Amino acid sequence: MARKIRDSTIFKTCHWFVGTRSRRRTLLRLAVAILVIPLFLQWLLAYVVGRDARLLPPELLQAKNVLIVTAHPDDECLFFSPAILGVLDRNRAINGGLLVMSTGNNYGLGETRKQELKGSCSALRINPSRCEALDHPSLQDNPKVWWDTDLIKSKVKEYVDKWEVDAIITFDEGGVSGHINHRAVSAAVSEYVAGDEKAPPAYKLVTTAVLRKYTFLFDLPLTALSFSWRIIAAVFYPTEKASSELSSEALIANTWHRYQRTRNAFASHDSQYSWDRHLYMILSRYVWFNDLKRIPAKGMAS
Repeated sequence: MARKIRDSTIFKTCHWFVGTRSRRRTLLRLAVAILVIPLFLQWLLAYVVGRDARLLPPELLQAKNVLIVTAHPDDECLFFSPAILGVLDRNRAINGGLLVMSTGNNYGLGETRKQELKGSCSALRINPSRCEALDHPSLQDNPKVWWDTDLIKSKVKEYVDKWEVDAIITFDEGGVSGHINHRAVSAAVSEYVAGDEKAPPAYKLVTTAVLRKYTFLFDLPLTALSFSWRIIAAVFYPTEKASSELSSEALIANTWHRYQRTRNAFASHDSQYSWDRHLYMILSRYVWFNDLKRIPAKGMAS
């Protein structure tokens, strides 16, 4: 009897060990897949299919003058660098422009931040002469104040005309971080594009939940899911043309070199550099890739 119990115990122990080893192999394979798939997707989008019209719309890639509209100095490199560098690096004939609605003077550093912005623009290949931070009394950095959208619209239109802009990139309704100034900029640009038939095509940067925002590249497979057939088609059937339906979205990833330039751009904002921002420049999906959606224009179906 004792021998039977001992044999049964040995069998269960061996079975548990073999089962555990099998589970470990399964978990290891799963961990490898979780790590490799995002890295592979980033490489594919950044180096192989990144300029395909199904992923980077012709309205952006073939524009002559692209305008990025933000709220504060450093927004351009914290959130928009994959889109900025992805467009400007792929077509050197495009002139980039950055219009920042405030100097970010909430803590009295407006003039400093305005000067820092020039270095960031240079790192992002935006000519400093087309790198403007406004200092209007009604558009001051304040996380509790909703800016006058009519005023923002007039400023955007002014620079669209001045720089002959034929494409715009800005925030979406969530403003990426939820900042009220970001959301006001989004609302103003959307109103401008929806109400003025002469407004250039505009794209908004998609806001994600906080948990997805700080997941390094691990959010890329989820983001790329809605682009999956476009990515497959771009691999096997490259094209420089896309239908209007396909031009409504964009997925743009940083190469390693462009990621380094993103860090160089933010390094110019010395007054804003802190340990948590350093961590942000590693973990945030927005420094690695951007997904954009077209803002419905006047006469365009939403």
